[in-house]
Amino acid sequence: MKPSEGFLKLNVDGSFQETTGSGSTGAVIRDASGGFIAAAHSFLPHVLDAAMAEVSALRDGLLLAQQIGCYRLEVQADCLEVVNTMLDGGFSATASAPIFDECSQIWKEFVAISISHCNRESNSVAHVLARLAMVLKDSVIWAEEPPPSILQLLVNDVTILVNQ
Repeated sequence: MKPSEGFLKLNVDGSFQETTGSGSTGAVIRDASGGFIAAAHSFLPHVLDAAMAEVSALRDGLLLAQQIGCYRLEVQADCLEVVNTMLDGGFSATASAPIFDECSQIWKEFVAISISHCNRESNSVAHVLARLAMVLKDSVIWAEEPPPSILQLLVNDVTILVNQ
């Protein structure tokens, strides 16, 4: 299935390190059966708080989806603030407002898109990608072949999907 043909699933997560004021993002896109499509992580040298890292992860994930030609997307995030803000139209009166505005603009370019909250355990791949970006202090995109650091987590997620 080509990314443009059906709904893909995007999981996003942000990470924040208060001592350095830095953050990172992780995003993974899978098909309906849990198969890997693409992933990315990004290091953010200057972030005000955890919420800013989380909404940055959403922005990066949406941009990744567009980059691979996906315009039908089911987004999952473990940050309730990000989910609720996007469900309410993306308006925020916080320091993250410009990033939410950017997400709202990108959001409008999708043919079909939804967002929902997931628990942290269901977001382990995006979480590990965000942590990896924080450690390596770099930004990388993977298409078709996942990074070795998330292979086992992807297998575990597919196994859980099959057993449900």
